[in-house]
Amino acid sequence: MPKLSSSEATDTAAERPSKPSVNSHLAAIIESSEDAIASKDLNGIITSWNRSAERLFGYTAEEIIGQPVTLIIPPELHDDEPRILAKIRAGERIEHFETVRVHKDGRRLAVSLAVSPIKDDKGRIVGAAKIVRDITQKKKLEEDALRLAAIVESSDDAIASKDLNGIVTTWNPSAEKLFGYKAEEIIGKSITLIIPQELHQDENMILDKIRRGEKIEHFETVRVRKNGERIDVSLTISPMKNDYGKIIGAAKIVRDITEKKKIDRALRVTEKLAAAGRMAATVAHEINNPLEAVTNLIYLARVDANNAERVTHYLEIAASELDRVAHITRQTLGFYRDTSSASRLSVTHILDDLLSFYERRFESRKIGVVKQYDGNIEITALVGELRQAFSNLLGNAIDAMPDGGTLVIRARQTHAWNRAHRSGVRITILDTGSGIESRHRKNLFQPFFTTKEDIGTGLGLWITRSIVEKHGGTIRLKSRTGANDHGTAFSVFLPLDGKSENLKPLSLAEVGR
Repeated sequence: MPKLSSSEATDTAAERPSKPSVNSHLAAIIESSEDAIASKDLNGIITSWNRSAERLFGYTAEEIIGQPVTLIIPPELHDDEPRILAKIRAGERIEHFETVRVHKDGRRLAVSLAVSPIKDDKGRIVGAAKIVRDITQKKKLEEDALRLAAIVESSDDAIASKDLNGIVTTWNPSAEKLFGYKAEEIIGKSITLIIPQELHQDENMILDKIRRGEKIEHFETVRVRKNGERIDVSLTISPMKNDYGKIIGAAKIVRDITEKKKIDRALRVTEKLAAAGRMAATVAHEINNPLEAVTNLIYLARVDANNAERVTHYLEIAASELDRVAHITRQTLGFYRDTSSASRLSVTHILDDLLSFYERRFESRKIGVVKQYDGNIEITALVGELRQAFSNLLGNAIDAMPDGGTLVIRARQTHAWNRAHRSGVRITILDTGSGIESRHRKNLFQPFFTTKEDIGTGLGLWITRSIVEKHGGTIRLKSRTGANDHGTAFSVFLPLDGKSENLKPLSLAEVGR
């Protein structure tokens, strides 16, 4: 092969691209690194400072090169620096050392350090190279996770989680107390282990909602302990997401409401008894007048026994009065006769029956009644419970007008306040009494709260709201206490499409639980 002349060799070399040096490679890597990279000598004086270090600590290279590294170390941690330098002089490498450093503006940063010795051409250690990674957010997440774990562990409520197949993944101590299963017994098992057989279909509904990202709040249902005992619970269930925002399961808070349910049932019975007592007094009063009239008519008939025409007249009036007694009796029986299931009924018929029942009280109080009905409106409901609810409201209205006034009753077909697509009936019972003071209004629907100290039980409005909500409805209140503008209006919305299978009166067995 012919040899190239020196000039040709020079020309050929000039055509070839020159290779970057090792040092230029390292410099490019250091400048482009997302981690802060710096170096210092064995006296702790900073000798290099990359752009990520500028971003992390706020100092430019010109500001900090030549300064002691303690400029970015909190005063209480200055003693760490001699120990680090001692390890470096001994040729040791420090990896993943988590500590705290200080930004130029005074902010403290959680960081992870990797520190390696720097050697000169003769192998002598002349300084240290330091890689600094900001782990502030990571530390915050870890602290939040630890705090959350402590809350979960110490919570009085049972807290558990499950995957999207319903398999239990976590189980806190309160869940162990509530259900009787240890964590090691139930983690990895299906959540249906604590769900009654007849409610297993609820789990599919719950998981479907979780997959759609929906939260379930205050869902009252029944669960089963390890010993087979059934308990009333309230569930709040939220979707669980991974770091990428994908839903991977559900977190569940379970509250035991067994005692609350017992108290609710007992209060319902108490209110029914109180209502029965009030009604008995009303019935006694209403029946007493016609019975006195009958007694007087019999006396007159005896006195005028020889006057057939007068006796006949007295007996006709007596028969009329006894018809009144029979009518009152039928109304009373209709008021308290409960049905085993919901039925289709006329709201206006119920209101008219109650108005007829309270007619004498309206007359004695000089209360005028104004009816405003949009025709005959039918809904599906429990007739006995609706009678009780409306009777409570009418009774309150009468009590609010001891010196007379006007009672307005409206029944109109309309839509729900917050669900415009849901049709229903709105019943408004308005009185022109003195009104309810604003300080009392927020407590009106609480059990045992009453503004009628002598005659009130404090249960009527609480029971009324429970009945209305049981039927899928809502109740609202407006009241004014001005000198010339005063009165109270209770407005009840009941849906037309009530589901009769969800409306069941309490049985005697349930009352005793």
